[in-house]
Amino acid sequence: MSNENKKQQKNLFLTESTIKKIEQLKKDRKLSSHGAVIEYLVDSYFANESSQNQTLLTEIDAIMLQHLQRLLEPLTEDLKRVRVTSNVIDRNTQMMLEFWNHYFIMTEAKQLGSTDRLKTVPFNQAEELIKNRIAHNRQKKIDQETKRALPDNQSS
Repeated sequence: MSNENKKQQKNLFLTESTIKKIEQLKKDRKLSSHGAVIEYLVDSYFANESSQNQTLLTEIDAIMLQHLQRLLEPLTEDLKRVRVTSNVIDRNTQMMLEFWNHYFIMTEAKQLGSTDRLKTVPFNQAEELIKNRIAHNRQKKIDQETKRALPDNQSS
């Protein structure tokens, strides 16, 4: 018999109520002694504690997962938009590179007319057009975000 399973005698001072409860459990569970009842209670307590802790951990995990999903949902949508936008930009940039390469071949260009040296009137117009377009799109986005935020604020 190992030391862990070796029984030791202990003198306990218990209330009359506790003694009656131990007697009742001994009878109900058909246990051989008061010591067997106490061992049963201790084993049950620790088994129950472990399962309660596991249940609590499972519930906490579920709550955290729901919270993370709520936090990540808007970010996921934004990331999808960024990915689509970057694909469009990449495609357009590749097309422009091909066009300009073809243009330089066809005009037999020997030198690049850099905007650092000279900006033409059409170039300045294009620059202004793009700046205005970006500002307009930014304002549309802000307006849409404000409209989405209004129903949330009104319901509280």
